[in-house]
Amino acid sequence: MPYCPSLRLEFDSHPFPSLWQVPDPPSHLFVQGSDRALALLERIPEDGLAVVGTRHPQARSRALVQDWLRVLRSARLIIISGLARGIDAEAHEAALDSGLPTIAILGTPLASEYPRENARLRERILAQDGLVVSEFMNEEATFPSHFIRRNRLIAGWSKATWVVEAGSRSGALNTARWAREQNRLCFATPGFPGDPALGGNLQLLDREDALPLWSPPTLGHAWPELPSRLASSSRRGSCRENAGLDELPGGGDAGSLTTWVRERAAAAGGASVQELLDRAMAADWTPQRFFSALRDALQTGRLADEQGVLVPKNFRIPEL
Repeated sequence: MPYCPSLRLEFDSHPFPSLWQVPDPPSHLFVQGSDRALALLERIPEDGLAVVGTRHPQARSRALVQDWLRVLRSARLIIISGLARGIDAEAHEAALDSGLPTIAILGTPLASEYPRENARLRERILAQDGLVVSEFMNEEATFPSHFIRRNRLIAGWSKATWVVEAGSRSGALNTARWAREQNRLCFATPGFPGDPALGGNLQLLDREDALPLWSPPTLGHAWPELPSRLASSSRRGSCRENAGLDELPGGGDAGSLTTWVRERAAAAGGASVQELLDRAMAADWTPQRFFSALRDALQTGRLADEQGVLVPKNFRIPEL
């Protein structure tokens, strides 16, 4: 086989020390993967992005994972999830389709084939230099609490966690809690208020336990260099021909964003984060400066997020 059947890593020998810097660290880990794949563990948690969500996602959430991980294909990220049905499986598949490395952390022993429908996906992960990891010994019985327990590894091995779609009782909320407890960033896909499919996402956002993830460049909160890596030089060049954000008046950086969003709202009903980011970079803003200004504009109520479109406070679409 092109990958080792099982490699046991011991806590006492401290290989890859960052792996054990989680609450109640395991005494050992069992790992499947090629020698090349094992090198991924050296990049944990700095390059880790956890992608989690419901086992019964809507088609739009599956498509979102595929589309956004495709956008992130040029990023130095490792996609981490739990090989469960639904969003977990979609995250692994999308990573492999996009050429991103992926790590599956199981809530069962390595010898288990749960869930059976993901057996081929597991083989594909290993064949494409990904890793499959478990802290549970092969002779151990599996209990529901094991899946909750493994979530601390998914969150702890990641610099940020993205909750794609979660109902109000979704297990993905447990991963989000582990992310907060380990001082990791957490993102959630925004949704229409009252949408039961995204009830968990709305809880996280309402309690400010997660940042809204409008588009892949929003991950610049965690990886400041990411937006500039994703933005194409040709697109930035076309933006540079427009007036820079530094030329817009009023209220510092947050005021500059608000002024430009007001202009866009009058012409097109609002502005996307990507549009704002492109214009900010054309004006030679750093990603840190942009996301700091955006956060200030949202927190002070100058801007509002209307289903992924940014609009000024009290904006009303003009009557025709």
